[in-house]
Amino acid sequence: MMSKLYTFSDYDKYMSLKPNFDMWLIVLYFLRPFILQISSIQMGRGAKSDSVSGLKDLVYPNDFGLFIAFAATIPVLLLMFSYAKRKPGASRLVRKIWHGGRTLLLVTAVLNVVIIFVPFMLDLTHSINMLGWGQLAIALYIIFYLTTTRRVKDTFADFPKDDAETDGK
Repeated sequence: MMSKLYTFSDYDKYMSLKPNFDMWLIVLYFLRPFILQISSIQMGRGAKSDSVSGLKDLVYPNDFGLFIAFAATIPVLLLMFSYAKRKPGASRLVRKIWHGGRTLLLVTAVLNVVIIFVPFMLDLTHSINMLGWGQLAIALYIIFYLTTTRRVKDTFADFPKDDAETDGK
């Protein structure tokens, strides 16, 4: 059922509320370990491989941090899976994952906060660089956004109705 809060274009072909641009930016931000790794592989073939390696070292000063960052993307990957399967007749698992989408994004945000401090706490690095503090600020903002924005809650509460559900009403 369409709400007066959102425009017609905010809904998909199944009349379910779509993730907005801000939510896609959050997902993209959380997938940055993959983006950085793919970029380093692609650009590593060219003359700029040192600059890509330097960027990777700046964002993740050690391989342990990169490993943790990959592990932290698992909740987002589950969410992306459920988004790809988000249609009438979807399994209960897909529905459950989708309805827990805000929690999955919050878990990822908290893991991103932890990622910043774990190498420091394990004495793998001696300080947190400015990029780390920037990532902390972004993660905290994302937590604030996910917990206070109605659009996020409404999006993950909405799921396409099965044909049997709509025919009976």
